[in-house]
Amino acid sequence: MRVLKNVNLEEVRKIYNSSTKEYISEQSNNEAVTDENMDNYLYYLDDVKEAVGYITIYTKSDFIEQEEFDADIDVKQGSVYIWEIGTKKGYEGKGIATSLVKYIINIYSNVDIYSVVDVENIGSVKIHEKLGFKPVESFVGHFFGEKDEKYLIYKLSRN
Repeated sequence: MRVLKNVNLEEVRKIYNSSTKEYISEQSNNEAVTDENMDNYLYYLDDVKEAVGYITIYTKSDFIEQEEFDADIDVKQGSVYIWEIGTKKGYEGKGIATSLVKYIINIYSNVDIYSVVDVENIGSVKIHEKLGFKPVESFVGHFFGEKDEKYLIYKLSRN
């Protein structure tokens, strides 16, 4: 496994375009590869020359306001937020997303890490809970249409 930071961001777009768009919006993806407050990590398998997964971290603690979440939690200064996780079509279920989240846990070892997950995204819910994230808030949003979508805000505490 190789993980590279902020290189070949076109690969992030390719993975986004190859994978399900059910939980990630194109607007969010475009912001992720252009915002200076984002760190993008690409995951390469050793035997594959192209990226097969990515994770994007928002490095400012005002993510609640940035994402316009209907949530009221106190986020400590210096906390980071998992903005997106994507796995290339055909590589789902192979531990890539889990490996990326573990990588971020190690890199940001001295700060709280947050992530917002659609409750219907069972794979993401399982990854977060398996790695020690705890739900701290829930809310209903309308990010991808008119229907109510339920979200959990997860936090990995570093007390």
